[in-house]
Amino acid sequence: MSDPLINLKPIRLGVFAALFLFSASAVPAGEAITVSGTAYRNAEWVEVCREGLIYKTESGNYVTVSWAEATSSQVAAARTKKPGAFENALYDAYWVKGTVFQVNPDGVIIQVEIPEEHKEIGYKDGAKILENGLVIVKDLPTSIPQGEGAAIEIVAHKRGTFTFDLAIAVKEIPLLTVAKPLWAIEQEWKNAQGQSMFARLIAVKESKGMFEKGGKRFIYDLTQLDADGQERAAEVAEKLKGFPIP
Repeated sequence: MSDPLINLKPIRLGVFAALFLFSASAVPAGEAITVSGTAYRNAEWVEVCREGLIYKTESGNYVTVSWAEATSSQVAAARTKKPGAFENALYDAYWVKGTVFQVNPDGVIIQVEIPEEHKEIGYKDGAKILENGLVIVKDLPTSIPQGEGAAIEIVAHKRGTFTFDLAIAVKEIPLLTVAKPLWAIEQEWKNAQGQSMFARLIAVKESKGMFEKGGKRFIYDLTQLDADGQERAAEVAEKLKGFPIP
């Protein structure tokens, strides 16, 4: 007769292995980070913002690792997971979710209603979450339903304010556009001899600028630009300051 204990050994080992794998997978997949000299263990990266990478700590609080403090591996990992978030953060985009309140000749008025779970972080996919209220989007694509009450979820950019006449009162509301800021797209640059090129300035270091055109990048000496180009390059350099190269 075979020993019953021998027959049970494979089963017990299998159960033990399963329990081991379960317990191993339950270990938090966080990382050690440092924010302004304070160390956090098992922090979980959750979002990108204009200032840096947002992490959730073990205590449930949110902290931001600045771009100066973030390691190249942290930035690379975040960019792999959310590539579009970096662009939204760099160009100061806003995340808008709500319903169409009214279709106006000047644009579509949206009633913004942000779920509570998003407010604590303050960002979604790198775009800053707008507070509850009304906004107007002047270039909402026609492919998006725009009838009153239609659900809206878009990323847009603030251009200023809009005076909205509610009949019973006048209210200043944010004016948004889906189009990116001019400095974020390819534009014309001329040198002192009048020769021109269309490209997007994506990084500046001292007098050198990194431009991108059609997916290809090249370095150009900004001192060779005409006066207008040098002035615009300085403005873009200020906006790019401290942000990792896209």
